[in-house]
Amino acid sequence: MPTLFALLTLYVWLAVCALIFILNRIARFYQITSGRRSYYELFNLPLLLLIGGAIRYATIGVLAGDVLGDVLMVLGAVSLTLLGGYLLQLMTGSRS
Repeated sequence: MPTLFALLTLYVWLAVCALIFILNRIARFYQITSGRRSYYELFNLPLLLLIGGAIRYATIGVLAGDVLGDVLMVLGAVSLTLLGGYLLQLMTGSRS
């Protein structure tokens, strides 16, 4: 059962990381086409933090309650929220 839990945890977080990668590519495309700096390279930070948290959870076999896993997930979520908000503001201007 722990192996199934680990595989499902990694599968779900792999899908989340794929979405973050797509967001990275959108930011890169916007930077190339508009000439405005989008800091698309920084999207690797939440990607790595969330992957680290997912691997931590998968290896210890719990979904929450591990300090290191929780810290990695919170830092990843906060950095992704800030970068996503910046990209939204950059791409929409004052319309959002």
